[in-house]
Amino acid sequence: MVEEETTQVIEERPKGEATLMAEMNSAVTSGDYKAVAKVAQELVKFQKAKEQIELEAKQAILAEKTVKVKEILDKAVGKLIDSGELDKADGIWYTQDFGEKSTSCRLMKTAAKAKGTGGGGGAGKKFAISTTDLLEKYGTQEYKDGTTYQSAWDANTDKNWRYAIRESLLKKDGLIS
Repeated sequence: MVEEETTQVIEERPKGEATLMAEMNSAVTSGDYKAVAKVAQELVKFQKAKEQIELEAKQAILAEKTVKVKEILDKAVGKLIDSGELDKADGIWYTQDFGEKSTSCRLMKTAAKAKGTGGGGGAGKKFAISTTDLLEKYGTQEYKDGTTYQSAWDANTDKNWRYAIRESLLKKDGLIS
């Protein structure tokens, strides 16, 4: 009974890379390709686990160094703030890219945006008529290449595609030129 438990514990222990490579060589030599595939999968899992451990170790070191660098930069910028050098700025943006060997520094002054400024997110011109209403009105007419407006609309749900159809419908209705 004790021998069986010991054998199971030994079998459950993860194999090392050298052991797996020996098993791979043995399987290749014997021509047992099912065993080759099985060992190859184990090798892939082993290598992924090894890479993950290395990555986590590097990230932990960088996290510690990040705190130290931040403390040093906070002290330097703190002296500038205390001296009044940065009174006209609301913030500072500093980057240094070691790969590009470039540094940039920018002082920022933020101001409240004027109402109605900014773009995107549906900030375009609005029309009282919906696309559905326009499709009811002109849906059976030809859009492009023998396709009707309605079939072109139904054929593709891409927002850019549909926006082009809406613009064409608005032109047809005389709302835009």
